[in-house]
Amino acid sequence: MRQNLEKDAALLRKFFWPQGVAIVGASADPAKPGGKVVQLLLKYSYPGRVYPINPGRQQIQGLPACGSLAEIKTGVDLVIIALEAPRVLEVVRQCAALQIKNIVVISAGFAEIGGEGAALQEELAGLAKKHGLQVLGPNCIGFINSLQPAAASFSLTVESNILRSGPAAFVAQSGGLGILAIFLADLEEFGFSYMISTGNEVGLDFADAINFLAHEPPVKVIGGYLEGVKDGQKFRRACRAAAKEGKPVLLLKAGASREAAAAIRSHTGALAGSEAAYRAFFRQEGVFEVETLTEMLSLFKAFAPGRLPRGNRAAVMSLSGGMGVLATDLCTRAGLDLAKFSPATLQELQQLMPSIATVRNPLDPTAAMVSRLADVRKTIEIILADPAVDLFIFTTALWRSYGAEAGEMFAEVFQETEKPFVVIWPGCSNAVKEVFYGRGVPFFSELKEGVGAAAALWRYAAFLNRRAGQEKSMSAVDAIAAPAGAPLQIEEGELTEAEAKGLLARWGIAVPRGEVVSTVEQAVEAAGRIGYPVVLKALSVEIAHKTGAGAVRLGLKNAEMLQRAWVQMQRDLRTRAAGAFISGYLVEEMLPVHLEFIAGAEVDPVFGPLILLGLGGIYVELFRDLSLRPAPLDPGQVREMLSGLKSAPLLEGFRGSAPVDRSSLVETVTRFSQMAAALKGCYREMEINPLVICRDGRAVAADALILR
Repeated sequence: MRQNLEKDAALLRKFFWPQGVAIVGASADPAKPGGKVVQLLLKYSYPGRVYPINPGRQQIQGLPACGSLAEIKTGVDLVIIALEAPRVLEVVRQCAALQIKNIVVISAGFAEIGGEGAALQEELAGLAKKHGLQVLGPNCIGFINSLQPAAASFSLTVESNILRSGPAAFVAQSGGLGILAIFLADLEEFGFSYMISTGNEVGLDFADAINFLAHEPPVKVIGGYLEGVKDGQKFRRACRAAAKEGKPVLLLKAGASREAAAAIRSHTGALAGSEAAYRAFFRQEGVFEVETLTEMLSLFKAFAPGRLPRGNRAAVMSLSGGMGVLATDLCTRAGLDLAKFSPATLQELQQLMPSIATVRNPLDPTAAMVSRLADVRKTIEIILADPAVDLFIFTTALWRSYGAEAGEMFAEVFQETEKPFVVIWPGCSNAVKEVFYGRGVPFFSELKEGVGAAAALWRYAAFLNRRAGQEKSMSAVDAIAAPAGAPLQIEEGELTEAEAKGLLARWGIAVPRGEVVSTVEQAVEAAGRIGYPVVLKALSVEIAHKTGAGAVRLGLKNAEMLQRAWVQMQRDLRTRAAGAFISGYLVEEMLPVHLEFIAGAEVDPVFGPLILLGLGGIYVELFRDLSLRPAPLDPGQVREMLSGLKSAPLLEGFRGSAPVDRSSLVETVTRFSQMAAALKGCYREMEINPLVICRDGRAVAADALILR
């Protein structure tokens, strides 16, 4: 699979690094899309050949024009089409005939408008598939490769009038947001190596762009604006390719509300999956979801140097006591621990600090240090040399004593260390900012922004560490993925609880000892074999929730109680579940319950089976203490889900109770997730509720529901 991903990325190299670009629909008027493409290619010094195509012109913007693609004698690697939608297909057919495989369709009027536009897009997709064409768009603004450079787009706005390059790349399903990201980054002299607008994604899609960027060495961090993906597994492979290369993916995801999802369908024709499904996917694959482009830019700056901390131990130094305290609070909330300085570090710092300073972390050298730039530098170097420090945060307010000299000091120290290093300086002068921007020092004007960015470095490092461990455990997952005799399909018809439990048991999931009966006499005989206390349940595919229908009785200690429960159940069913067909009754052992969880599976249209895990029984709706991940899961991912629950302390031993051995619970949920993945297409929902944790640590499916 890895070789295929690398091959797919290599195939796009000529697409995004074309040596010859033809613009069909080129214009002398830069106000028109076809004219703007020509203008931007020339303005930002595209080094390849530019071929304007317009049968009514001999020259366009100083370049000789051609009447058609067939007139071009030298190689064309990329064709950009800027024509009305109905004329696009004819040009695509010409490209296929001339063996030109790379096409950008900036034209609108396709699936986003429905009707005839949708039909045109379907035909365009058919042509691309038939002839093996790589099509970007339609309804996109093209792409920008600042490394070549190639501004193969009809939109680009930067205040500096410079096409900056940099370690970040951006993929946008809305071209306008892609250009806005470039604009905002340019204000802080931060550049992008690539901006790729995918539009309606008739061919190349968001995942293709992510995979290409994952294999581009100059790219260190990938961001994007995402409305929706159509192929969740392809998107997963692309995100994993980025993780394999140690490149974080930062996404601004739209479509959480029903109204936004409807707008997305009309805008790009994409399907927006549920918000919960996307967030579950993001958590599993280490994708950072941001709320604003400003937040994304903060993370871009933090990840750009390519440094990750070994742990979450932060050192905070502040020339403002209050800012140091605030930064410490923010570190704690963000999951960063304060590093404990070594005795040697403390001794060196005490010799350097003013007598009124308290030497500890966070370190406040007091105002006496403000006029001692050399000592500030030495202090930072001492802290960075401490093995107990994983990352360094410096903050100050309006320290302007040294101007650009202070910026140079920070830049030099930053280059001398391999540890992550952020500077938070709200009152920083423009002269110092210029140094920071030019030397790549991660600089922030807000405390929350800077600490949040530093914490993101640790979260990604922790994700990569977990991922490495999960890869090593995959052989163990495979060993329990499909036990001998485990079915890979479900027979036709709805399943009763007993039938659902039979299916779980064949997948190696523990269920209570029990028997299906049809009379009270059979129930008593079965209970004698099982052993009291027992549970009595009515079996009906028409009753999903037994408690409300009176279809379950618990804790029956002897035959007399069982017989009374049988009679009362018949009465309750006649009144609470009138007309429901009862196919039989289930007599089971009464489990020694310690805790109750829920494990569920639901098939998402984008990401496939999703596994829900949380506190179960009657508390599901009350507390909604749940975690969601795409299936299948490995044991490490299940443990991570459990640790993220609010009820996790119950497993660790709460207020004197004994801690729970999680091994049986983890194995059960892992098997259930493998079952959910293997049986995809055979069910709508599956649920074990409660998944009982017995007093001896066993995890047993006390109830089961499978809906077809």
